[in-house]
Amino acid sequence: MKKILILLSIIILVSACESAVEKVPLEMISDAQVWNDPNLVDANLTYLYNATNVFVPWMYQQHAPLVTLTDEARTCIGWSDVLVTFTLGILNPSNCDDNNYLSSWVYGDIRAYNEFLQKIQDGNVTEDYKIEKSAEVRFLRAWTYFNMAIRYGGVPLITEPQSLEDDLYVSRNTEEEIYEFVRTELDDIIEILPESNSGADQWRVNKYVALALKSRAMLHAASIAKYGEVKLDGLVGVPASRAQFYFQEAYNASKEILENGPYSLFRNYSDPAINYQHIFLDEDNNEVILCKKFVEYDKGHDLDRDWQPILYKSTIASIVNPTLEMIDEYEFADGTPGSAIDYNQEIDTRILYENKEPRFHATILYNKAFWVDDTITTYYYTVQSSLSDPHLTGAAYRGKHVNDREAGATQSGFLIKKFLNEKRGMSVGDSGQDFMIFRLAEIYLNFAEAAYQLGGAEKELEALDALNEIRDRAGVPDRTEINMDYIKHERKIELAFEGFRMWDARRWRDAVNDFSGVFHKLTAYWITERQTFGYLIENCQGNAERIFLDAHYYNPIAQERIFENPNLVQNPGYN
Repeated sequence: MKKILILLSIIILVSACESAVEKVPLEMISDAQVWNDPNLVDANLTYLYNATNVFVPWMYQQHAPLVTLTDEARTCIGWSDVLVTFTLGILNPSNCDDNNYLSSWVYGDIRAYNEFLQKIQDGNVTEDYKIEKSAEVRFLRAWTYFNMAIRYGGVPLITEPQSLEDDLYVSRNTEEEIYEFVRTELDDIIEILPESNSGADQWRVNKYVALALKSRAMLHAASIAKYGEVKLDGLVGVPASRAQFYFQEAYNASKEILENGPYSLFRNYSDPAINYQHIFLDEDNNEVILCKKFVEYDKGHDLDRDWQPILYKSTIASIVNPTLEMIDEYEFADGTPGSAIDYNQEIDTRILYENKEPRFHATILYNKAFWVDDTITTYYYTVQSSLSDPHLTGAAYRGKHVNDREAGATQSGFLIKKFLNEKRGMSVGDSGQDFMIFRLAEIYLNFAEAAYQLGGAEKELEALDALNEIRDRAGVPDRTEINMDYIKHERKIELAFEGFRMWDARRWRDAVNDFSGVFHKLTAYWITERQTFGYLIENCQGNAERIFLDAHYYNPIAQERIFENPNLVQNPGYN
């Protein structure tokens, strides 16, 4: 049985501590008992870990995982609430909610953290224990505020439990104040937290986990300062004068992990494509800094059931369909641009992609690719000789991984391989792949970006070296020079479908261009007369054109929250 970060329940934990509860029913344990017994305090902390949202990118939220709202992919389900709302530019305070990645207004969690931090101080446990467990909760609170900041900018900063006697109509703090809170909290706890954990505590927060959050958060703050604009008296935006300071903070945190952390890039397989594939399948490997643990059939999830091709399981599949734009982003193995493919030819689809870089073959399934024990076929129809002939679309004339319904069939001609177990017939809860919240590759990329942005020949050389560490592991040629376009490209490929793309494009202020316009599918069709495939490049969302507005760099605050608290100021562009 795997070690589980999030244990099943408080009851399971405290049941092992008979002396703590004697024979008092569990539901009658007093508040004083909880804070006077280390086992019960730890059970409370375990509950907080479990309650904290880490935004697992494959969770099935309103039919649209986050990656399907970016230029990476679309979903096979055309009626997805979030897909229609967000990609068509009609997101507003009345139609946003907390049932998807776009929202995270979690003040119930904030209250739980604050109560823990307050009540443990009066508990009859050692001072060292109080400091150590409080540090873990302060990390969870900093993580939660960071994830609110990247969505809304400034939010109300509440650090003590509110009572009915308090002014409950709390105003928003500035975005910079939230990032400063995250930074100073992490600085305080980095030296308190242990260097590492072991046994059942292996995947709890340690010093390097806190540094990893600092690396990510400070890079985000620096980017907002450099590329964003301060509005609403600082409720959104970070002053440009703070950019270099935050880049330096991200650089320092990243460097500490790279130089002193007990982690290394995963290099367990000689074939770079197989190696990259197994980063996400081989548990507890040395690249993982922090993960959310899962156990198939016990504490499992539905990734394989939802993402693998149709016919490899029953009911809806193929939830994530990569766009042709994402396919073309992958380079060839010799480092030449991946967009150099000539689609205006008749040829086996495998030949089009046979020389793509290894990460492509570890991540993408396409027409005539092999998967598990069969060949994927995603051609949409058959013609006798040319497109002027009748298009035969019956089951016998289209690929078996395309059907005549929208739900369950790829809408782009491509499918996901990354993260998936090579098994058939996966059902609800069958999947046990852990989700890596932080892995070392991200830290190399954070370091490269921060070093490059700090500037100077020495820093640029450090950035280039860090970028090439990732490329060397991936099996693609080293870069001989460094620029932001190369850094952005490497993040898009190395971190593909892991949930980074939305926030990267937003912090760089690239999303208006990168997420707007027509995104494409590759429509393959079979030509009977010549026993080959032809191709059409078409809109992967029918006639729809995606729209990302300037306002979308921040989410709207839900209208009901504005009604409940008149001191909340709505974000720009949503009034």
